[in-house]
Order: sequence, then C-alpha cells, then structure tokens
Amino acid sequence: MSQSIKAYICAVALSSMFINFAAADDMMTTYQLAVKQDPVYQAAVNTYKVEQARLGIARSTLLPFLDANASTARRGQKVTSADNVTGFDGEANYNVDDWAVSFNQTLFDIPAWQGYKKAKFNLERAGHDFHSAQQNLIFRVASIYGQALIAKENLRVSEAENQALAEQLQLDKERLKVGLGTVTNLYATESRYQLAVTNVVEADFALRDALQALRELTGQMPGDLRRIADDKPPLDPPEPDSMDFWLQTSLKNNLEYLSASSTVAVADREISRIKGQHLPTLGVVASRSYSDASSSLTGAGRKREGSNVGLRLVIPLIQGWGVVAGIDEARSQYQVSLQKQESARRNVDRTSRSSYQAVKSGISRLKALKSAVKAGKSTVEAKREGFKAGVNTNVEVLDAVRDLYGSERNYINAKYQFILSTLKLKQVAGKLVLADLERVNGWLGK
Repeated sequence: MSQSIKAYICAVALSSMFINFAAADDMMTTYQLAVKQDPVYQAAVNTYKVEQARLGIARSTLLPFLDANASTARRGQKVTSADNVTGFDGEANYNVDDWAVSFNQTLFDIPAWQGYKKAKFNLERAGHDFHSAQQNLIFRVASIYGQALIAKENLRVSEAENQALAEQLQLDKERLKVGLGTVTNLYATESRYQLAVTNVVEADFALRDALQALRELTGQMPGDLRRIADDKPPLDPPEPDSMDFWLQTSLKNNLEYLSASSTVAVADREISRIKGQHLPTLGVVASRSYSDASSSLTGAGRKREGSNVGLRLVIPLIQGWGVVAGIDEARSQYQVSLQKQESARRNVDRTSRSSYQAVKSGISRLKALKSAVKAGKSTVEAKREGFKAGVNTNVEVLDAVRDLYGSERNYINAKYQFILSTLKLKQVAGKLVLADLERVNGWLGK
C-alpha cells in the first residue's frame, strides 16, 4: 500500500505543475488545486507519513544496537603519603587513550514485538484513512463545485422569472390604462414581481457564498464556472443494478469501515503489549574495550584489553500495579474500538442502501421534472395568450409562471443530486476514483 500511495502523491505533484492557476473553471482544475491547497487532504497525507516514521521507530527496538566510544585524556597523579607501600609516592603526568565497542541484540521482548505489530496496524489504518481522504476530496470537489453550479443556475432562473413577471406587470399597467385591466390584477402581479426581486437577491447571495466555498477548498477564487450540458447526465442505473452487490461490496471495501477494523487490531495489540511487560526480556550483549596509559606513578605505562559476550535476562518483579491498570485501560479501549467498528458497519449498510435508492429514484424524478418544465413552458405561453384574449385570469398566468420556474429549480437541484448520488454510491463501496470525476467533468458545457 505504501508504494501505491507514494506513486499517487508523485503523480499528483507532477500533474499539478501543468495546471493553470489563473482560474478554477472546471472540476478537474478545481481538484488539482485542492490536492495542493485543501488542509483536510494534506493532513491525511502527513498523518500517513507520521505512521510510516513510527513504524520505523517500532522496528528499531527489535534490531541490533551497536555503539562505540573513544576518549583521550591527560592524567595527573600525586601521592604525598604511602604508608603501606614504601617508596610509592611522588607525582606523574601522562596520557590515557581509551576506546570501547558494545553490541546489543534483543532475543525475547514481547512489548517491543507487540509494539511493532501495533505500529504496522496503525500504518494500515492510516493508509485506509489516506485513501478515504482521497475519495472524500473527489466527492467534495464534485459537491462544492456542484453547489456553485446550482447557485449559478438558480440565479439564472430567478432572473428569468423576474423578467417574465416584469413583462406581465408592464402588460397589466397597459391594460389598466385602456380599461381592460383591474387594479387588483396589477397589485397581484406587483406582489409576485417584488417576491421575484427578492429571489434574485437571495440567489445572488447564495452564488457568492458558493464561490467562497470553492475558494476555501482551493485557496483562490474560481474563474467562470462551466455548467452541466442540457442533455447530461445520462440517466443510467447503477452497474450492476443490484442492491445486494453494492451492499456486499461496501461492507467489504468501505474505507471508513476498514479503518475502524484496523483500529480494533491496534487496540488488541496494545493489550498484548502491556501484558508482555509482566514477562522477562532476553538479549545478547557483547563488548570490546582497550585502554593505553603512556605512564603511571610507578613509571611504567599500561595497556589493557578486554572483551565479553553473554546473555542479559531482565525479570520484572514489582511494578506498582501499573501494568495491571494499563491492561484494564487497554481492554476498555478495545471495547470502544469494537463499538466504533459496529457503528461504522451499520452506517455503511444504511448509506449504501440509501445511495442506491437515490440513484434509482433520481432517474424517475429527473424524467418527471424534465417533462414538467417542458409542459410548464407551454402552459405559460397558453395562459398568456388566453389572458390577452380574456379567457384566462391574471392569477392563472401568475400561477403558471410560478409553477414553471419552480419546476426549473427542482430540475436543476435534482440533476446535481443525481450526479452526487452516483458518486456517493461508489464512495461508500470504496470504488470512487479520479476517472469518475473526469467523467462528470466531461459533461460540462463550453
């Protein structure tokens, strides 16, 4: 896993060198910017690197330790009274050179071994979290960019509705002047028109806020956003079209669930590590030393050499009940991790089912709303002509305008929700990849 993660990071770094940072006008450009600028994603990358380093630290406790030291000194001695050794008095100054090499190799150390296995599971968990962050970034780019497009389209629809009501208001004023209209009709249209003006203001605010969300994601303001083409997205069901398949795939590959499972394994290794502190440790120790004194008080120099090889056994006897308390704590943490794993499993089960149903129902909803928009346009035209001919009332025209633009707003929201539902289904199943975002990006119009 580490190799694939390294390869992915390198690929992203190289590709980002060719990105034009002047404008984030499509999803792929937004994604490449977010890879470098999004703090959530960067935190996941560096968390993985932290766990890589911790694995190396844990492995080092099982590997040989070899150290060496050397010293040189000028030694001075002075003896003023030597009652027990006749003639052994006076003073001397001489050099002393020393060096030593020591070697230690662990043979049996349960806490160190379990600590190493715990670090491996921690790295595995961090790998799942990294890939989860990668998929989450893909989904967030599609979601935040999609929300900006929804806001932009809603502003367009609100302005169109405002224009339609402005034209109807003008028509009512002209009919009132020639005696064909009523003040009641004029007031009704004026009320709807002012509401439409308010909708434009609110839609403009929503668009500005959505653009700021893109800026938060990428670190800069986007350029001119590109909307989804009118004939997109294709209304394809999930492939394969089986809830059981997506449910089983999600329970097997969902990255949050896999991360929770790795956390359970980490907690289990921690129990074993602390229990191992009750056990003895055994290791090989060896050393080699040398000392050279150029002189001494008696006038003759001395050279000494020594070496030893042996086993070092350490048996813990009394540890103040700290190990017992540590085991209790670790067992409780293990139960916490089990409960979080079960919570993750249930969430995967629910989310995979709801995402699958959202895709299926989204197809029918989009077809119905598209027909509603088409029918609404015809209805508005017919009501206006009927109003001019005296067949339809002003209120009927206003209601038709309201229904038309309400259907357009619903259709816009349903289109983007359908796209996000397809991506969410793949994300829950652990199958969301950059190619999925590229496919959605290909639906953007010029």
